[in-house]
Amino acid sequence: MESKIAELKKGKMEYTLRGEGAVILNLHGGHSNCQESFGYQPLLSAGCSILTPSRPGYGRTDVEAGRTAAETAVSLVELLDYLKIDEVYLIGVSAGGPTAIYLAANYPARVKKLVLESAASKAWLSRNDFDYRLGKVIFNPKLQQLTWFMLRKLANNFPNFLAKMFLPQFSKLSKKEVMTKMDSSDIKELVKMINRYASDNGFIYDLEHQTEKEVLQKIEVPTLIMHSKYDKSVSFKHAEYAAANIKGSEIYADDFWGHLIWIGSSSEKRNRKLLEFLD
Repeated sequence: MESKIAELKKGKMEYTLRGEGAVILNLHGGHSNCQESFGYQPLLSAGCSILTPSRPGYGRTDVEAGRTAAETAVSLVELLDYLKIDEVYLIGVSAGGPTAIYLAANYPARVKKLVLESAASKAWLSRNDFDYRLGKVIFNPKLQQLTWFMLRKLANNFPNFLAKMFLPQFSKLSKKEVMTKMDSSDIKELVKMINRYASDNGFIYDLEHQTEKEVLQKIEVPTLIMHSKYDKSVSFKHAEYAAANIKGSEIYADDFWGHLIWIGSSSEKRNRKLLEFLD
């Protein structure tokens, strides 16, 4: 859908606002932007509206709007003021987790409930990790367009092959186990994801985002942590760490196959649990 721009103190922020009703602020994961749609339809059908800003460095949002998770949280409060939204239900997805944590911890009056979905809750990757070094190379601003061009070519021409190659990267399960949990509609969602995603400048900053234990311990709003025990992208240890430090929080792991809990045979359980929590 068509996005809009809010002119904030530290730079502009791109956003979309879909639906009508109670507002859910969705902080997308890495490589995404304000056009994110994973898991949105059940929420829209339930009568919610979803506000999705492109996090700093993604889409048309200026990097200056928040180089760190803490700085981004400040800009998001300004965005809520700009849109005259007093309170939101907050969802932090994957690399959007640290920003959601800072927002819930430092601005409790603006957050009704917090949901962390496959979310990073502490330092994600160290500089010595292979994935950190690889991400710095293939998703740097100069090379990332070529990386995504190649992935889109593969997705649009050989979707089943892409799924078999790509999906197991998100799970500790075997390739065979992962693919038994997917059907044709899930593969279509994966292709859509590849076509709308881009790293822009944002992913390089995501690699550096982290939170401190003291920030997590400040959170007082009801918190649901949804995470797969088989997540290969953001370890389940992040869910355990968040639960250990957020008072009264709940982990819901179910039988999620991996990082992308919005697709696959267990996605319907995710939808039901989320709506039950937000009710």
